[in-house]
Amino acid sequence: MFEVTGPPGSGRTALLGRIADHVTRQGTRLIAARASAVESTLDGAVLARVLADLGADPDRSMTERCRVLLEAGPLVLVLDDAQWLDESSVGWLRALLRRIHRAPVVVVLANAGLGTAAEDVLAELAEDGSVTASPWYVVRLPEPAVDEDRIARTLHLMSDVDITLLRAMAVCGGHFEGSPARELADLDRGLADRAMTRLRGLGLVAADEPRLTDGVARAVLAAMSADQRNELRSRAAVLGHQAALGFEQMSAILLEAPPVGAEWARLVLQREARVLATAGRTAGAARLLIRALSEPADPATRADVLIQLSQCELDHAPEAGDRRLVQVLHMTGPAMSGPRLRAADLLACRENFRVSRRAIETALAHPDLAESEQEALRGLHWYVVSVAGEPAELGVPAVRPLPDSPEDPVCQGIAAWHLARGGRDGAAAVALATRALAVRGPGPLTPRIAAAEVLSWTAEYETALAGIEAVLVDGRRYGARVAVAEAMMLRCAVRLRQGSVVAAAEDLAGVEAELPRGCWSPLLSARHLVLEVVLLLAADLVDDARQALVSEPPAEGAPGLAHAWRLFAHGLVALVTEPETATGAFLDCGRCLLDMGVVNPAVLPWRFFAATGWRAAGEAAHADALVAETCDLAVRWGVPGFLQEVQEFADVVHAVPAGDAASAFVAQLFPGLLARHPVAAGRLLELTCG
Repeated sequence: MFEVTGPPGSGRTALLGRIADHVTRQGTRLIAARASAVESTLDGAVLARVLADLGADPDRSMTERCRVLLEAGPLVLVLDDAQWLDESSVGWLRALLRRIHRAPVVVVLANAGLGTAAEDVLAELAEDGSVTASPWYVVRLPEPAVDEDRIARTLHLMSDVDITLLRAMAVCGGHFEGSPARELADLDRGLADRAMTRLRGLGLVAADEPRLTDGVARAVLAAMSADQRNELRSRAAVLGHQAALGFEQMSAILLEAPPVGAEWARLVLQREARVLATAGRTAGAARLLIRALSEPADPATRADVLIQLSQCELDHAPEAGDRRLVQVLHMTGPAMSGPRLRAADLLACRENFRVSRRAIETALAHPDLAESEQEALRGLHWYVVSVAGEPAELGVPAVRPLPDSPEDPVCQGIAAWHLARGGRDGAAAVALATRALAVRGPGPLTPRIAAAEVLSWTAEYETALAGIEAVLVDGRRYGARVAVAEAMMLRCAVRLRQGSVVAAAEDLAGVEAELPRGCWSPLLSARHLVLEVVLLLAADLVDDARQALVSEPPAEGAPGLAHAWRLFAHGLVALVTEPETATGAFLDCGRCLLDMGVVNPAVLPWRFFAATGWRAAGEAAHADALVAETCDLAVRWGVPGFLQEVQEFADVVHAVPAGDAASAFVAQLFPGLLARHPVAAGRLLELTCG
């Protein structure tokens, strides 16, 4: 139970309105009623309205009336002007509050402190402990260092000079030195010093430095009207800009000030937001950027702010961040091509495929798109469709397929990725991927990551790593956090293929530092799981690998690429512990990949691992068929480096013994990754376990 007390005009009703709005936004049931002096003599007037909202009979017994509300929870009951509650409603309230701890019900009362019967009931319940919450529901708030009621009374007795300086300091964050407070108060040094001495004597300013003591700024601002606060904050912002205050202090002033209407205000807020985001304080950065949107800007500049804001909202409001990007894609005007492409790229990276596909299709319908932007958006559209595996929807304009040899760099990266997934024309895929990676700057990063992945499938490891490094540089420069995490994950996979196990483990550990787990898409989580399992098995940490599978939350939605990667991870652990049972997981993984059009064995070697399971189970014919199929697909892919790796892997599979000897043989496959780094085991244990 919460009680709001204050004299008429103190804002009790406004506060209850804010509480009611918050409850409604949270989706919790709300029942609100207001008593009045006219109804204070009408028996059960307020109670009847509450029961009517509950659909209950007002003629029930007192116990039944309480039970109806308590069993309707979770809900919030808001009673305004409770000092005018009638006698029956007061009796019901007394009975309800004695039982409220048994149900998910919150009661919020507001009264004027007039000593009425309802207020006597609250005082009585407080004294006998009837409404005292259990200790684990109570948060003890620190006592204010300053009595705010005393401050309010003191303000009426202070001189205009003292009040003016006090208000100026409150608007400037409570500080005097290093702030425009004296200029804002329009006082010369002598008057300001004498006023400061008087404020110290009243305990409103700290004795050791010229700053307001705790609680004073809040009380001073509360005593001002909204117009007074806004006018003073606007002047403080202008004076602070003229005095060249630091970005941190200026952004704090601007955050509370009304729009200044100047470009410098937006630039200050954006700059400080970047500092906060780099320090991991993304919620604070988002507040600054939301404030920056209220300053005037051309469409392209506003789009840049929205994109920056979307990256900050990844941690705490990812759906809102996606909506910002969709908003950018729907914007038109000069110089919007670059921001629209960046927004489409970021949506594609986030893998919210349904939202991103529809937004990109809507953007493609703009009549004023340049041909280059159309081609780039078309490439991103087909990337999203391919990864999502969703069919086109009725009523949505069809998007032309990509040409075999596109000229646009975005389309080149996506086309190379399409060819590679299908295991076709490896030479053309390499050429397209190489051309796509030649692009630098603020353009889309998703096609460059896809192109680097293609080169990793063709054993062009150094070229792939160079492309990944460039993506990391540009991604960090432009704040594309998901793209940076994707690039680090890909670099981990490439280094594993090279046998650089420790470097791969360092990359995998760095992914979470770049992007918290709560921001990961299902596919990103699944790929991370596979790499984590491989590294743990390489360190002979089988139990930890099994625990990693258990710790990973189950995937939601229809089977797709993420499901395939998860199945692959489960198959790897089963292959080490019970190799004869692992085949099923790998075959299911393969079915998912084939359904998504992924034929190339370079993407995930599920056929070889399934063949290993068949060999362990004594099914040599099935194993040999899978090995032969893999070799045929590698020949069709036509990449010499990968073909050599396939032959080496085939020799390993053919050597797997059947029966009990298979477990010991397979158990040595993953620790064998450390053969090129025999002194790295300790470091790998540290990275994978710590």
